[in-house]
Amino acid sequence: MTPHHLHATRAAQALDYARDRLAEAVYREMAERYREARTIAAASAIQAWRPVIGPGGIGGHGDPSSRAAVASVEPEVRDGRLRRLQASTTATLAWLADAIRLPPAGDPLPPLGRAIPRLPPAACRELTLWLDEADHRIREVLHLDPDGQLLPGRRCPRCGRRQLTAHAFGPRHTWTVTCTPTCLCIGDDCPCGMASRLAGVRHVWGPDHPLVTTLASAA
Repeated sequence: MTPHHLHATRAAQALDYARDRLAEAVYREMAERYREARTIAAASAIQAWRPVIGPGGIGGHGDPSSRAAVASVEPEVRDGRLRRLQASTTATLAWLADAIRLPPAGDPLPPLGRAIPRLPPAACRELTLWLDEADHRIREVLHLDPDGQLLPGRRCPRCGRRQLTAHAFGPRHTWTVTCTPTCLCIGDDCPCGMASRLAGVRHVWGPDHPLVTTLASAA
């Protein structure tokens, strides 16, 4: 695969992880909002059950049947900020899947990931931008670290710095290693060792490169 295919695969795997964490956060958010709604509903019920002062100062507490009706009504729970982010992210992924003529699916990200090897490099380049942007938004809101882990003890074949990052969230055949965003390929004469050298592309090494096979063997 070209570097554009590898970057799109990396971005899809990163977003898959971020969306999993977002789903967990949405569950907690909805549970909290439900508890708050129940509390507000209970407070409203107390107001509805206030004592009724009859003639001669005789007190009561209203109609028991109305109290039971109020208590049995489930409160309306509106979507919170995280649920809206989840919905907008899924809508974006569905739009991307439709743009490349993929069949409708419940979750559009897995079909997008499977389609990457068949896409033209230019389409992968654009897809990477969309996926990285969605991943960044989620990680920023949830205060998650950027995707990947530092690969200790290894130098970049191009710049020589020890700032390589391993991206190994998904299946091993999708694992990649990248250098910093400013470490770019210079084309045919680049010493990077990428299978396909493309000028101006951030360095990325795929599952067949020694940087990644060594990572896989150590896992």
